[in-house]
Amino acid sequence: MPLEIIPIILGLWAFWVAFIISDTQDNFLRERLKKTSGSVRKKRIFANLAHILKPISIKNIANSVMKNKLHSLLYSYGVASSDDDILEFESQRLLALLIVVVFSAVILFFSFNTITLYCVIIVCFLTYKYPEYRIVNLTKKKQREFTKFFPDALDLLSVCVEAGLGIDSAIEKVAQEFSELSKEVSFEFNRLSKDVMSGLSREDALKNMSKRVNTQDLQSFCAMLIQSEKMGTSVAQSLRVYCDTLRTRKKQRIEELVQSASTKMTIPMILFLLPALFIVILYPAVIKIMENMAG
Repeated sequence: MPLEIIPIILGLWAFWVAFIISDTQDNFLRERLKKTSGSVRKKRIFANLAHILKPISIKNIANSVMKNKLHSLLYSYGVASSDDDILEFESQRLLALLIVVVFSAVILFFSFNTITLYCVIIVCFLTYKYPEYRIVNLTKKKQREFTKFFPDALDLLSVCVEAGLGIDSAIEKVAQEFSELSKEVSFEFNRLSKDVMSGLSREDALKNMSKRVNTQDLQSFCAMLIQSEKMGTSVAQSLRVYCDTLRTRKKQRIEELVQSASTKMTIPMILFLLPALFIVILYPAVIKIMENMAG
């Protein structure tokens, strides 16, 4: 096997390492990691190395721009984003980078050339950026799932409120009912309920929820509840009207997807269907032309 492709294989292995050690103290994040990385446990040596790298991590996050970026990244994913959590996240990224650098140095020692050097640089850069990229992708996936099931959750919330439950009890009921259907919706509503029970005002809890998920439907919902509470209007009536609006939006999104399906099918049809169709139609004529030319 050529030594030039070893750094690429090393990069894939490095992503796997970064995937394993990118862990936080939040149980919900651990469950998400288990879905894709399996039940591999972190080695104790990894924890010791991450602790050694903490001074470097402190210098890296001393920049307020980078610190705010990591805080926003972790917060939008719905996990703990305190200074200690940001420091832990940065230490784990540096640990993955250190492992890749050590093995890359061994490869460069035995086979130093320009291609290998460039590959090592690219692999090191991608290894450091991979945890960010992964969390961004998981956050987008979370938002898509939340947008898909949020109208149904809001319908259930409206039914519970109209049946006589208080808004806090209704939110807790939605979290319980959606525990199997949508983990994201269940987690966010459960966290909203726990925030209110812990003493946080409902307005602040709703604002924090809208910041975590950051979708238009949820932001409108939170603004509606906050406004209803301030103005003293009926929450049940406001929810009923907003549910109708949200149901209409969902219907329009489905119609938009249906309308765009024909456009998306154009390129596959041109690349795969039309050549086969031309072959079927023109093949008999080509055979006759060749026979006549041969005769």
